[in-house]
Amino acid sequence: MKKNSLRTYNGLKNKLILVAVFALVALLMIGTKVYRNKAYGNSYDDKYVVSIQIEEGDTLWGIASRYYIPECGSMKQYVKEICKTNSLKSDSIHAGNYLLIPCYTSACK
Repeated sequence: MKKNSLRTYNGLKNKLILVAVFALVALLMIGTKVYRNKAYGNSYDDKYVVSIQIEEGDTLWGIASRYYIPECGSMKQYVKEICKTNSLKSDSIHAGNYLLIPCYTSACK
């Protein structure tokens, strides 16, 4: 092989490797997004958050049932997500306080 054709070959090989790396990164990013949605039990890309004031007699499970949709996974998973969103250690809540409720539907906006 001549020197110029060897450089051209090496240049094409390097470009091919670069394209392959970008394709692999893109596939990993797409796969991570799909896994994340499945892990949270939903197929939605957008999550909305609604702030509500806790009223006398409200329970965390009662509030969760108002915003729950089956795509959120189980009700237990959804209550855990509400607790995590609000840094709650238990499901004990008090009237007058506010909660952030994650929603997976535009109806919550």
